[in-house]
Amino acid sequence: MKIVQKMILSAISLAAVLGTSAMAADLSGWAVSGYQAASEAGLVSYSVVSNNLKDSITREEFCELAMNLYKKLTNETVPVPAGSPFTDTDSVAVAQAYNYGIVQGTDDNTFTPDRLVTREEMAKMLVSTLTASEVVFNIADGADTSYVSEFTDGDEVSSWAMSAVNTALNYGLITGVTDTTLQPLDATSREQAIVSVNRSYSQFSTSSYSVAQMPEIILPENGANISTESFEVKWSATTDAVSYHVIIKDSSAKAVLLKDVDTNSITVTSSALSKGDYSIIVGAVLGDGSEVYSLPVDFTYSYTAAAAVSSQSSHYTLSNPVIQSVIDTAESFLGLPYVWGGTTPAGFDCSGFVQYVYGQNGYSLTRTTYTQWDNDGTFVSKSELQPGDLIYFGSGGSPTHVGLYVGDGMMIHSPSTGDVVKFSTIESGYYSQTYMGAKRIVN
Repeated sequence: MKIVQKMILSAISLAAVLGTSAMAADLSGWAVSGYQAASEAGLVSYSVVSNNLKDSITREEFCELAMNLYKKLTNETVPVPAGSPFTDTDSVAVAQAYNYGIVQGTDDNTFTPDRLVTREEMAKMLVSTLTASEVVFNIADGADTSYVSEFTDGDEVSSWAMSAVNTALNYGLITGVTDTTLQPLDATSREQAIVSVNRSYSQFSTSSYSVAQMPEIILPENGANISTESFEVKWSATTDAVSYHVIIKDSSAKAVLLKDVDTNSITVTSSALSKGDYSIIVGAVLGDGSEVYSLPVDFTYSYTAAAAVSSQSSHYTLSNPVIQSVIDTAESFLGLPYVWGGTTPAGFDCSGFVQYVYGQNGYSLTRTTYTQWDNDGTFVSKSELQPGDLIYFGSGGSPTHVGLYVGDGMMIHSPSTGDVVKFSTIESGYYSQTYMGAKRIVN
């Protein structure tokens, strides 16, 4: 008789959880409760959560989940190996899993850490983890196909994996992809792996099921439409947390911001995001090294910097056709990729951008930020800023960045490698903190 998997109910109802995560690009509705339970138990890892949860898990990533499972089942402090047994990875989790017989190398010297884990391989590693943990369970005989044979593709299970797959099915650690198919040779997704590891823990944990306090994202609210240049991400503090991981993913579930902080809030600006849909996950790193992750919160970032330039700027520039032309020229390059050393419309760096823009309007500037700072225009105070002024940023005696002020606390500039010509605020975030001064080119 198949053993019934025990269910762990969270304080948050499943309906509420599904509603919270319905928009998340990389967490399926069926996986939400398992993900939450695994996170509360400290079974999830940063390398897994910071990637697309619907994509396939690698051998190295699965070792991290397996070792989390081992530690929770045994309540042991696992020693850090002196070195790696493999030449192609220095992962501590891989070395630990190898030492405990949970995984093997692909040959004598290599592990192939980025190779994807099939569903039958996952079953094998789960059973090996349970064996290493010395939990009480029955391992199926290799000739026993009683549970595998219930699936139309059960004959695809490799002979070396048959015992583990049959055992995992018996204990409900894995299930069929459908009622009739097992797909043992298909790659395992990260969310499938998380759910199966949680099933293993809830099935075989002999101690009371300890639940850690998950961070709860307070700002932004789920489904928020953010139209400001900068906004706050804030979450509830987790007891015993020593630091936090902040992960923001775009609509394709690719991480666009990964930040470690020791506070329970950060400020995000347009330098990190472009217009689009995003999700946020926050992880708390606890004093014992385990990690607890929030449910994802989804939001839309609809800030359009061009719309933030106020009527004050338009009024000023209309009264000064030269500055109007300078700003119009600068705006014509919005979206152009940054190129280090670039001085032409093929691509600009920051000083090359303002040099070219002013050059197109009859004004000659020197080439670099520090020569412009030393030689071009006249200094003006921040309180006297007018559209067309060059504004400089840095943390030492010489500036390292320059932009063109357009009014209302905004500038247009070519920021850095991987970014594009765009508008940014100088009144908050990095540019507020590193502002050095301004030069006026046109009096």
